[in-house]
Amino acid sequence: MRHRILRATVLAVVCAVLLFALPLAVAVLRLYEQDEQSELRQLGERVAVGLPVPLSGPGAGDPVELPRTEAGVDIGVYGSDGRRVLGTGPRTGDGPVRTAAAGRAATARSGDGLVAAVPVGGSEHVRAVVRVISPAADPYRRAALTWAAMAVPAALAVGVGVLLAFRSSRRLARPLEVLAVTAREMEHGELPLGGAPALGLPEADAVADALARAAERVGLLLRRERAFSADASHQLRTALTGVRLELETPLAPGARTDPYTALRSALQQVERMERTLTDLLALARDIPERALLDLVPLLDGIERHWHGELAAGGRRLRVVVDEDLPDAVGSPRAARQVLDVLIANARTHGSGTVTIRVRDSAGVLAVDVEDEGAGIHEGTDPFVRRGHATEDGHGIGLALARSLAEAEGGRLFVSRPRPHPKFTWLVALPSRPAPARLP
Repeated sequence: MRHRILRATVLAVVCAVLLFALPLAVAVLRLYEQDEQSELRQLGERVAVGLPVPLSGPGAGDPVELPRTEAGVDIGVYGSDGRRVLGTGPRTGDGPVRTAAAGRAATARSGDGLVAAVPVGGSEHVRAVVRVISPAADPYRRAALTWAAMAVPAALAVGVGVLLAFRSSRRLARPLEVLAVTAREMEHGELPLGGAPALGLPEADAVADALARAAERVGLLLRRERAFSADASHQLRTALTGVRLELETPLAPGARTDPYTALRSALQQVERMERTLTDLLALARDIPERALLDLVPLLDGIERHWHGELAAGGRRLRVVVDEDLPDAVGSPRAARQVLDVLIANARTHGSGTVTIRVRDSAGVLAVDVEDEGAGIHEGTDPFVRRGHATEDGHGIGLALARSLAEAEGGRLFVSRPRPHPKFTWLVALPSRPAPARLP
């Protein structure tokens, strides 16, 4: 790319110099030829003024002496009959001489010389013709010196053009080379971080910004896809354990549990597992939803599901929904998974009543999930993603919940670590249209 730009720019500069220099060179040659012909005609007129009235014969007086001229310049005087009387030249007058004999001064190229013929006398009565000839190469020699002088600034202009072309080619090719490197890195999975570098060209900067945004989007999708297996395994592990217990209980020796009841409960757990798997797969691939989110029906379903599981351990689930709640947007799938993770965390690592409260927090919809446990140990970050649950009771689930909340434009944080730990989820606000301008 760089060499193509360099060649194209140099070719353009050379063509511009030639288009300017060639007509100027021809005009210079023409000017020198006309100047030479004008000097020959003036010399002929001076000779014509000094000629006696009778050129030869009785009364002609002293012999006529022609002026001395430069080397290569010859002067001849011809009579009205076209024959040479004085000086040098052909014995019989040529075309310019015949034209001058008719009363008009003439200049022309004759062989290797420039000829000027000047009539002597009035236009009605021409007594003689003065013919002056000089080498035709004289204008070319003068033009050659001028052309050589013109070649110096022309070469300088081409040199400057080459220098500017080299710098411009580097400046124009560098953004494209950077974009090519970025594209190759994206092809090999090495996604650039930290935004696009400034390349100095608006068009290239726009392409670089688009590539950076695409790389960021692709990187987000890849991270979510890679975390899908770990998230799904964590979310499904508890459900699989429950299904296994439901199926093993009727098989225990002396068990009095109805096997059909156990099968129905296991089927419900399988349906919940299937829904969780579908939700996680959709959330890992889909673009975050920006539709209005109604948490009331969602909380009803969550309360029906978790009430029985918490009651089996002697614990209560309490749902409190304040009035006049602000609008919020998000995905019902993400909201269900976030709340399931928070309730499962409170059931596993907390104690006492689990309380879900939906409230207004300075114009933002907030969802609090708290229990009556001892809380989170000091210096522990429950949202750090780990490969398995740790001894202090926190594993991959809370990291999944935070990533889902942030992917939907919200925030999830610990608002009270201990005692009675409380997790707060701030749901994303709907986009407000720009105010209309007054006419």
